[in-house]
Amino acid sequence: MKLVGIGDLFLPCQYIAKPFQEFSQFGVEIAVVDWKHDNFDQLQNANLKVEQGGSDAVEPPDYILEAAHDADILITHFCTVTRKLIDACPNLKIIGVLRAGYENINFDYARQNQILVFNTPGRNADAVADFTVGMMISECRNIAKGHHGLKNGEWIRTYPNYQTIPDLPGRTVGLVGLGEIGLKVAKRLHGFDMEVLGYDPYAKKEVAESYGVKLVSLNELLSSSDFISLHARLTAENRHLIGEREFGLMKPTAYFINTARAGLVDEEALYKALKFGKIAGAAIDVFEKEPPGKDHPLVTLENITITPHMAGGSVDAFYNSPKKLASDMINLFGEKSKVRCLLNRESLSKF
Repeated sequence: MKLVGIGDLFLPCQYIAKPFQEFSQFGVEIAVVDWKHDNFDQLQNANLKVEQGGSDAVEPPDYILEAAHDADILITHFCTVTRKLIDACPNLKIIGVLRAGYENINFDYARQNQILVFNTPGRNADAVADFTVGMMISECRNIAKGHHGLKNGEWIRTYPNYQTIPDLPGRTVGLVGLGEIGLKVAKRLHGFDMEVLGYDPYAKKEVAESYGVKLVSLNELLSSSDFISLHARLTAENRHLIGEREFGLMKPTAYFINTARAGLVDEEALYKALKFGKIAGAAIDVFEKEPPGKDHPLVTLENITITPHMAGGSVDAFYNSPKKLASDMINLFGEKSKVRCLLNRESLSKF
């Protein structure tokens, strides 16, 4: 068998090769190649096309097809695995993506061909959870705004929320989505003596309660929380989950945080809620169009903290993901019942 790992600027291929060397004991040959871009902006633009248009919106170049043509196992980070690439790999049995999201994989076509598809949930959970808490504090305490003011020679002591700047203890935070990231955020916020509410139609009550999270309806979460933070995966069903109606349910002193997916939020509704004081502020790491540009309506507001889609971008998050995926996939060669992150488990018996 042959394993081909496809790296990129964020995760060079040599960091993929090492964790999978253990597969050699089962007769697996390891080869790697990088999906090349001149700079990070090029790669981010490709990623955005995939996020908006699906895996086949960006075809991998010919040198990737050539490197992968005899692969039984493909490991990728951001490089797309399209119908064309799958067809170019007649021996392909397994695809592993080094992220929780697998929009860069043509999953339906892989499943149709009974190819096992693995993802790596939680690989950047700590990074995003840390960043989320930082964004909450930065916005409600005006840390980034103060920094920006001083950099521009301004000593600013009065901000849009100056009459209602909160302490965190005793406040309520509502987490929309209780996957690994959401639960890690809950764990961190308990350290600030905050009350934590959660909404997730797929969450198990006993798991949520073990993290000190009280499961409630979305409406109750929105109306009761001082901070609302999104941690749900974007699907066709929950696109614009938070819109004008939902912002209308929030407290005028509430803060809204999104370090998940831009598509979960109606940006026009968020702009209006901030512009007209329906909520106190927001902290946003993701935009429908990236980069948004200086004239983007949200960028022009004063009661918002904005960052360039960087919540999950810690060095540890990138370099630890191959270790996480390899430790799960190696169970295919031993106790298959221990395989955890297989997206199409119904095909497991074919391996």
